[in-house]
Amino acid sequence: MLSEKNKSKIQIFLIIIGFLLFIMLSNNLFKGFRFDLTENKLYTLGEGTYNIINKIEDNLVLNYYFSDSLTQEDNYLRAYSKRIKELLEEYELRSKGKIKLNIIDPIPFSDAEDDAMKYGLQGVPSKTQGENIFFGLVASNRYDSYEVIKFFDPGKEAFIEYEITKIVYSLLGLKKPKVGVITPLPMFGGYNFTKNEPTPEWALIQQLKPLFDVTLVDKKTKTFDNFDILLLVHPKKLSSDDKKNILNFYENKGKVMVLYDVYSEADPEFQDPSLPPKGGGIQASDFQELLDKIGIRINQAKVLIDRKYAIPVTSASSERPIKHAAILSFPKKAFNQDNNITSKLNSVTSAFSGTIENTSVENKFISLISSSDDSSITERNVFRYLPDPTILLDNFEPNSKINTYAALIENNEKQAIVVADSDLTANYLWVRVQDFYGEQVLVPWASNGDFIINSLDYLSGGNTLASITNRESFSRPFQVVDDLKLAAENKFRVEEDRLQKKLALLQSKFEGSELTDKNSAEYDLFQQDLLKVRKELRDVRRNLNKDIDNLGSTLKFINIFLMPIILSIFIILFAYFRKKQNSQ
Repeated sequence: MLSEKNKSKIQIFLIIIGFLLFIMLSNNLFKGFRFDLTENKLYTLGEGTYNIINKIEDNLVLNYYFSDSLTQEDNYLRAYSKRIKELLEEYELRSKGKIKLNIIDPIPFSDAEDDAMKYGLQGVPSKTQGENIFFGLVASNRYDSYEVIKFFDPGKEAFIEYEITKIVYSLLGLKKPKVGVITPLPMFGGYNFTKNEPTPEWALIQQLKPLFDVTLVDKKTKTFDNFDILLLVHPKKLSSDDKKNILNFYENKGKVMVLYDVYSEADPEFQDPSLPPKGGGIQASDFQELLDKIGIRINQAKVLIDRKYAIPVTSASSERPIKHAAILSFPKKAFNQDNNITSKLNSVTSAFSGTIENTSVENKFISLISSSDDSSITERNVFRYLPDPTILLDNFEPNSKINTYAALIENNEKQAIVVADSDLTANYLWVRVQDFYGEQVLVPWASNGDFIINSLDYLSGGNTLASITNRESFSRPFQVVDDLKLAAENKFRVEEDRLQKKLALLQSKFEGSELTDKNSAEYDLFQQDLLKVRKELRDVRRNLNKDIDNLGSTLKFINIFLMPIILSIFIILFAYFRKKQNSQ
């Protein structure tokens, strides 16, 4: 007979063995059975990806190259490579045999390494081994066409599904929608006469080309009949023939996207803002006939300002970044969540934009992006002489209505997506172009490109790319803190302005030679007042985030001390009553 002690040991041993067997069996038997319990479904493929996978007719091969043997000590890269591998396995699983995944370790001086170099994968020097690390993907079809992701940049994880699905989409051989781009902006590249060198095409065009057949409309373009969609970016100074052709295109095909600007910074003719428009300065779009045809109004004399969505900028008049109410970052709550064009966007950044109003009762007017309830419109001419952006908020009075920044307008068979800004296409407002071992890498920090891609996809009738253009980034905004910051900044701005004026008055009094005798009682009083004002100004700046710091201290007390105390009291009371019941 076994003793009770030995029985317990055997039971524990059998439980451990059973647990290990369960893990092994579950890894093999339930490999395709997965749950994504994250709030934003970070590990679930988008609906658009599923739609594209379902269109695969011929088999595709995904060769995933990762230098596993050279990265044994790089835990961060190995963890990221595992996430990429699991995502690629999801593609293979959902394709029902149409996608085959090969995992390849291109060890040095091997045929696999030669293949990786032949296909143009980016080799990154190892920190410890002295050899190149490969971490990329080569996707191919049976017609020997292939697409490459040269290196999986960990900084672009939020866009990885888009990158993979894009190359799968490119290999399907599907007919790409033809988009004609009409713009005076150097979006397709130009020439910088100051630096005497050519300028590259904008990041937006680079993102559009793999998904659409994009053509710049110029004097060589004889007809618009070949285009499926027209993309007008800051239309101005168009010839009468071009205007007529565009209006006919909208009337017949009815698929246009218009980025109409009231104050374009990206315009090459934008020079000195103090000059009149003909000599540079403020440049606005001037195709009113198209707006009338669509049935909308954009007031060219007004610029949208928004206190909640304002972006901090540097200013010569302030030691710290201050919010510019005309340079805006529209967050998720500004987007129409019921429309596929905007439902998955994270943010859209804009500068000196206008507002859109519907003027036709026959239109189905759908607002896509809107301002906050703390917004207004101001005269465009204010920005000709604006050294200090705080002027915009000095006499700020929000409108009673929410203003529309972007809208979808449908009328019978015609569809137009209109945005009251064209600067959102410029690189500086949404993407960083970085050099990565000799390669130009685009790192978007806003969803401007996604928004335009989704819009063109919607107009083309595909409605597929909208759900793959980016994966949800994990972000949980603290609304209470945001509101406290806004209130603190408003209070700080008013108090700082008062003290700065008082300080300037004291300094001008001294500089005006009213106080020449530094040993006089008046000079001592002046010095005391000066020090007092400076101290008050420092206190105001120090107390800017006082309420937020107090909130943080309160939360720390609750989490670190109060909750454990409450839990301990609960356990003690529970044990006491349990003991009392047992004694009865």
